[in-house]
Amino acid sequence: MDNQDINLLLENHSLKFEFTIRNLDLSQVFFPIPDNLERENKILRDLLDWVQRYSECADRTTMESEGYAFPPINPGISPENDWYRFEQWMQGKPIRQKLKEQLAPHYTSKSPEHLTDEEIIAELQTLSMYLTKIGVALDVLDDVPDRLVYDYLLEVLEDEFDIVTEGFWHLGGCTGYCPGCFQRPWCETGCQSCWLEDEEAGKMHLIDSVKNYVSAIPISLSILQKFQAEADREFKEFKQNQGEQDIFIDPLPFDFDDEDEIPF
Repeated sequence: MDNQDINLLLENHSLKFEFTIRNLDLSQVFFPIPDNLERENKILRDLLDWVQRYSECADRTTMESEGYAFPPINPGISPENDWYRFEQWMQGKPIRQKLKEQLAPHYTSKSPEHLTDEEIIAELQTLSMYLTKIGVALDVLDDVPDRLVYDYLLEVLEDEFDIVTEGFWHLGGCTGYCPGCFQRPWCETGCQSCWLEDEEAGKMHLIDSVKNYVSAIPISLSILQKFQAEADREFKEFKQNQGEQDIFIDPLPFDFDDEDEIPF
């Protein structure tokens, strides 16, 4: 390790110590860049400057008048949300919580095993309403059985989300992994893609909860294979039309080292 690397490392430790002595949890608002300490230190210096100025005035209007417009925290969501989260962080308050914690004490989930289908519908409507109040929108496919949607939401309630004051988090239920998706039989993409799990099962692979509503027959595999072959053919033609050139993304628009550059 040369002297420059040592100096960068020492500065890095020193900067992080500044947040430690202020009882500020960096992990809440900062993403480390261990392979680029120079850039990481720049981000930490910028964030520390914000912390020091806010500690002096504790006023957003004053800071904005001085050019402190966009809090340098991650993830950046929007100016309004970022300011809210920055001030919550400075005050030692949570900026990320499990959805069930954000809903409490207004809503307590009920076990689906003890609910009738009619009660599931009512419970789903109630839960959706409370989620909307904290900025979370449910966007699953329309035809998916209510009980499957409710089961999905109970799982999501255990996940952490950034607290927002404007806009919405959208819960679409899609992870991109069709064999494990509770929406697969009702999803166009799920019904037109063939996975290894389908090949191994000899038919469309479905998770156990979905099997209570839909049964896959052996002919479903040949249908999936047909759709997949067509998709593969179209993709091959696309690559040929593009001259089989890799897609190039200009890195410059994502380089925000200059303070006067804005990442949007």
